[in-house]
Amino acid sequence: MAERRPLSTEPDVPALRAAVTASLQAGELCVLPTETVYGLTVLPSHAAAVERARRFKGRDAAQPFTWHVADARQVEQLGGELTLPAKRLIERYWPGPLTLILKGRDGATIGVRQPAHDFTASVIEACGEPLWMTSVNDRGQPPRTEPDDIAAFCGDEVSIFVDDGPSPLGMASTIVRADGGELQVLREGILSRDEVLSSAADLILFVCTGNTCRSPLAEAIARELTAQAMGVTADRVLARGLKFASAGTATVPGMAASEGSLQAGAEIGLDLSAHQSQPVEPSLWERATNIYCLSDGHRQALLAEAPEAAAKVQLLRPDNLDIQDPFGGDLRTYQRVRDEIGAAVAARMSDWWP
Repeated sequence: MAERRPLSTEPDVPALRAAVTASLQAGELCVLPTETVYGLTVLPSHAAAVERARRFKGRDAAQPFTWHVADARQVEQLGGELTLPAKRLIERYWPGPLTLILKGRDGATIGVRQPAHDFTASVIEACGEPLWMTSVNDRGQPPRTEPDDIAAFCGDEVSIFVDDGPSPLGMASTIVRADGGELQVLREGILSRDEVLSSAADLILFVCTGNTCRSPLAEAIARELTAQAMGVTADRVLARGLKFASAGTATVPGMAASEGSLQAGAEIGLDLSAHQSQPVEPSLWERATNIYCLSDGHRQALLAEAPEAAAKVQLLRPDNLDIQDPFGGDLRTYQRVRDEIGAAVAARMSDWWP
């Protein structure tokens, strides 16, 4: 049986780290804790150990293990190419429950994660190279997360099992393919597809007063025109690295789009029925790449709150004229404003999609 070492009662953690490191370097397999699930761990540079791990997991060479790094700088050592969306995801979620599939050397891809567990991170650092880790489970079955179950399953295949209690999250990491082009969420974990893709994307923000008339139209039109330029459907724009949003300088959360905007949008195939208003707040203006105000009054109101955002705030119309509020007008008024917004968005589109 594996030598089971409960981390919570370990009297000498540095000595345990040294023992695990020595075991891995000698070609043994270990089981280490992470914040997601426990990982069967192997030193990738030890060929015999790798073969042993493959036999234990029932994997061939065509099914690579995931690299686990002590910090993001080790990704470069592995030859991983970091696109801008991948860098944003690393900044947002590492160390944490996110695995990135990156373009590696010679056209291959590699899976990389930085676990959020201090002891395991220290073992990776002590080994002097990233480690391969894979969940402890039968092929095709969910990961085992309970220490007693893991100890019984591993038996004599593992030299040291570092027991840190039940896995905190109890589910495997979210996996995102970020090897260029469209991001793909291959597996959802605790991080959802929308959360991950939104964090990776450029945010294009449109601002009016109530966020029920002009800015929802601008958001929807911008998304649709960008999708057409990309040659994809509108629901794939986010995966291509662009997120469109709208907000108001004087609104309350949760208001629907105005009836006039709903009708004017529907006439050109835009569905605004799911829109809910939101106030323009630091979480938006700090995150946004470009901010377009529908009038100079909105621009001034925003800059009074966020003067530091001046470099990315401009009027939507390139001639710096206001787009008038259609609220209270008839459908023809909304149609005219819709078309004016459409022309302005088309003129601005090269700002975010050259």
